[in-house]
Amino acid sequence: MSKKNEENLVLYPGMAGLTRDMIDRMKADGSELLSVDIMLTQKCNFKCIYCYAEAGPQRVHQLTMTEAKSIVNDAVDMGVKILNMQGGEPLIWHPDDWEGKGGEAFFHIVEYIRDLYAERKLPLDLVSFTDVAIITEEKAKRLVKLGVALCCKLDSIEEEVQDKLLGVPGGAKKMRDGYQHLINAGYGRDDMPAISTNTVVTTLNYDGVPEVFRWSRNHNFRPFIIPVHVHGTAQENASMMLCGKPSGGTLDAGDIKKLFENLAEIDGKEFDIHWKAETPWVENKACSRHLGGVHVRADGKVIPCSEAPDQWALGDIRKESFKDIVMSEKVKKFRNIYSELHDHSKCSPVNCPAAKEGRCYGCRTRAYDDSGFDADGNFDVARLDPEAFFAGDPACWREA
Repeated sequence: MSKKNEENLVLYPGMAGLTRDMIDRMKADGSELLSVDIMLTQKCNFKCIYCYAEAGPQRVHQLTMTEAKSIVNDAVDMGVKILNMQGGEPLIWHPDDWEGKGGEAFFHIVEYIRDLYAERKLPLDLVSFTDVAIITEEKAKRLVKLGVALCCKLDSIEEEVQDKLLGVPGGAKKMRDGYQHLINAGYGRDDMPAISTNTVVTTLNYDGVPEVFRWSRNHNFRPFIIPVHVHGTAQENASMMLCGKPSGGTLDAGDIKKLFENLAEIDGKEFDIHWKAETPWVENKACSRHLGGVHVRADGKVIPCSEAPDQWALGDIRKESFKDIVMSEKVKKFRNIYSELHDHSKCSPVNCPAAKEGRCYGCRTRAYDDSGFDADGNFDVARLDPEAFFAGDPACWREA
């Protein structure tokens, strides 16, 4: 399975790396929608202190197998090229209408997707997020055989720090074992499905991010470093998260700038990968999900991305078909609003060269989440302003 599309850019995770002109060209080729993130379940084996989905062992929201297949059927009809299976932890998904063995529902839907796309002779990049901890030797081999690209949790090389972020003692060791199974199965080789590490930056692991970055590069895993969204469970731990306001020990744009400049230096000196830190994205490969993709939550809501506020929900698959939602005027209206952004925002094409060139639009969720902080860096959910979804990304060090 190829890591790259015809534009020679790595697509994982999600839509990272796709610029707006590329999205326009791919749509001109007949795709009504480019990517779909499917949150199969909110249930998870961990309780991460920054989890956007507020996932955990006790969560109950999940899609049925019938609902998941219906989404996939509509996706293939619309020419979707990227399907992303998410959670919670997708490998423990066990829908109410699944009569097979535990842990097998994920592999069943993946096989269904592969067979359907092969039958239609359509190209597909199939990716799944995972926390790695429950990946056995057998599961790793099956993932390789099915050509599933992976985006894997890895926040710290230090087990104590990783366990604190996971909210589960001993979780880091299980992750380490899972990674070894993936490596033994061939992940990281050029002829294998793509694999990324996903590192969420908080004050707890900030200093250790460069070592995670090096580990990823050394294993030929593509590092994806994401300054944390103050969303979901992270709201309860806001003092350790990202804030665009004066906030004491909380991460701010200056911290993010130093981090990404350090990562760019590591890449240049140690791996002969050269880029200048211009945006809060590794290699400046920004996310453009909102312009070409959607996210289906485990409760059936369709939103522009995984952390978008309910005000910008596009529909509910339990009330209308996925295809009808995606083809609605509401989606077109949202994309038009998103492509403009607020003129006073530092992420607007009026103020940012990267946005003007279609290379970056910042992170909409971080902009929304940042509205929950007051001038002193205190977070309150009641302050959240859905209109701030189109404001400036607090992780970016550029000024409007």
